[in-house]
Amino acid sequence: MTMLNPQGGGTGVGRRMLLRGGGAALLLPKLPSLQADDEQKQPPRRFLGLYVGHGFAITRREDHPARDWSWYPRVENGDLRFGKSMQPMQKFADQISVFQGLEHPQVVSSNGHSSADSFLTGSNPEGSVISPSLDQVAAAIGGRDTRYPSLVLGNEGGLGASGSSLTLSYTPSGRPIPSSCDLVRIYNQLFNSDPQLIAAEKAEQQRSTALVDRVFRSASRLQRRVSAEDNQQIESYLEAVRDVERNIERMQRWSDTPRPEVGQQDLSLQATVNEPQLFIRTMYQLIFLAFRTDSTRYVTYMLQSMIDGAWNDMPRNALGLPVGHHRLAHAAAGSGQKAMENLGTYDRFQAEMLAEFLQKLADTPEQNGSLLDNTLIFYGTSNSVTHVNRDYPLLIAGGRNLGFRQGVFHDLQATSKPLSSLYLTFLQQLGISVERFSDSDGILPEVLV
Repeated sequence: MTMLNPQGGGTGVGRRMLLRGGGAALLLPKLPSLQADDEQKQPPRRFLGLYVGHGFAITRREDHPARDWSWYPRVENGDLRFGKSMQPMQKFADQISVFQGLEHPQVVSSNGHSSADSFLTGSNPEGSVISPSLDQVAAAIGGRDTRYPSLVLGNEGGLGASGSSLTLSYTPSGRPIPSSCDLVRIYNQLFNSDPQLIAAEKAEQQRSTALVDRVFRSASRLQRRVSAEDNQQIESYLEAVRDVERNIERMQRWSDTPRPEVGQQDLSLQATVNEPQLFIRTMYQLIFLAFRTDSTRYVTYMLQSMIDGAWNDMPRNALGLPVGHHRLAHAAAGSGQKAMENLGTYDRFQAEMLAEFLQKLADTPEQNGSLLDNTLIFYGTSNSVTHVNRDYPLLIAGGRNLGFRQGVFHDLQATSKPLSSLYLTFLQQLGISVERFSDSDGILPEVLV
């Protein structure tokens, strides 16, 4: 029996065990053939949020010796011209908008290592109230028609800890959702209809249901014996259990619906951090397939956290760069040309993977264009210089049918709008009827056509 841990807060061991046992990280997909009058319906509007910790190689100074390696493009005759680090994105320049001058005011003074926690929430990770993440606000409303309201992915997987998150996604009550990095498990849950696997999942759902019931009974007994203050902590814990319960119920409702038939012959499901191109390419392919089969419409994918480990060391071990990503970013904070080139080389690696993904979306037709035209891809970081939580380098790609003005460099440094206002704009253009998000101050009409 899982014991309650009222003192554990949002990252208590009991909660983590229960979340894993309840299968909270993933749900299941929906077959297009089950949609009524599908040909008459408009394609769904989708969102993918991508994050890289520690920052990019950035400068807009033309006198900087490594300006050609800057993540920021130049604007020439009204067109975006990407430099060496982002050259793979040039073919999509008319479908990309770049942003400078936006940040989360609540996060500016927080620990520089902690800003990944708040990237999609706008909340200070050290504050008492954490807003839900952008994707989960969308999933709560727009995820009702798909088997997976959202997918929460990350190269490292899990939760991390407060201030050093391994996930971008937070529930409506502000609790982190563990990201998944197990390629085989993600594929199986999305596309594997093997009868033995389905039977095992149903058995796991029954065990999880019984476990949740025991937790509620145990909590009820405990609440009668402790103080009002302790009861508040228990109730906070139980809200996480209720999330698990709702997910189990949803999985049970979909358990007899066949999953989309997708072969794994083109997927490198055994890839590891030692083969980062294969790993990230496979993760992007799984996202593409989830979108194409309408298994979900909202995905977050943490490409690089702010935690030391195998993925932080990947630039050195697999790409041949002199140090890990954290140190690459620190070195590039100055004016040295070689340090900028080193970090820019890593940025180019990520750009190559992203450009491949965009091309796949662009090559997939839908009723009113392509999968790319109906998908908003948001890519960025929460540091302008390593651990400086201001002026985030950001871009959006795709979403041509969502009303964004593309092919533009939006320099918003003179505005007082928070980044959450851009997120509110995202949500409304995705068809999510909300009037506010986190500390938003209205939408940003200048980014729309």
